[in-house]
Amino acid sequence: MGNERCRPPMLRRVRPFWPPAPRSAVDALYATGYFLFAEQHVMHARAVFRGMIHLAPDDERGWLALGACYEAQHPDLALRLYESARQSTSFAPRCELARARILRARGRLSEARQALTEAAIGAQHARDVELQSVIAREWVKMDGGRVERRDGGRSTFRAS
Repeated sequence: MGNERCRPPMLRRVRPFWPPAPRSAVDALYATGYFLFAEQHVMHARAVFRGMIHLAPDDERGWLALGACYEAQHPDLALRLYESARQSTSFAPRCELARARILRARGRLSEARQALTEAAIGAQHARDVELQSVIAREWVKMDGGRVERRDGGRSTFRAS
């Protein structure tokens, strides 16, 4: 989307220039970043998660975690990170859910609904019942308490 030279370096489409990292290395990076984030070492967690998205740009966890590091103080940057995940990984329903939450909080309801629809499609495709439940609750928040939401005839979610 757009000229990549104009985008900040962190948000340019990530293209690994080395062979794929072993899953165990990526998992270790995620665990390290998660620990740092949980211990309130956000700056260090950001560095670890940035490394993770460069090492494994198709792993949604890195994008989601890096976005979470920025959400409280820099929601616009978090939003752009979640959008970048869509370009770097073929499957990022949790990033779409995070995008929907930020967009809803900013009053951009049409865009939020689109992001939530994408998240719902991804969760349904993955048969992730837990994520589908979280998304159903988001629809209720988004629609001001209505308990049913239809996604272009593809699915219907009901809040419990």
